[in-house]
Amino acid sequence: MQITRDESNHVLKIAGTLEIGVAEELHRTLRDFVSEESSPAVNLSEVDGCDTAALQLLCSARKTAEQFGKPFRLAGLSAAVRNASEALGLSLPDVTPDDSIKTPADTIGAATEGDRDAI
Repeated sequence: MQITRDESNHVLKIAGTLEIGVAEELHRTLRDFVSEESSPAVNLSEVDGCDTAALQLLCSARKTAEQFGKPFRLAGLSAAVRNASEALGLSLPDVTPDDSIKTPADTIGAATEGDRDAI
C-alpha cells in the first residue's frame, strides 16, 4: 500500500493492495486524515486489491467524518474497490474517474441521504 497526501486539494491518494495486513496503518492514516481535514477526500483509483477490512475502515472513516460534520468523499474508485463492495452488497456512488479532485463539486458524496448500505 502506498499513500500520498495532496495538501493543495485535501486529497489522500491510496494505491496498491488494501488488505488485513495493512489495516492498522490504513486505520491510523484515515483517522488522522479525517481529523485534520475540513473536507476529506480519498482517491482509490490505483487500488489493485481490496478486502472487507479495508471497506470497513472506509465506512468507519465516513462515519467519523459525519460525526464531526465533515463531508467524506471517495474519488476515482478502481475496479477492485467496486468489485469488493459489490460482493458485500455495498453500493458506491459514481465518482470522478481521474486521479485529482479540483473542487468539492468534482466528487459526489460517499453516500446518498437514506442509503444505509452505501459507504
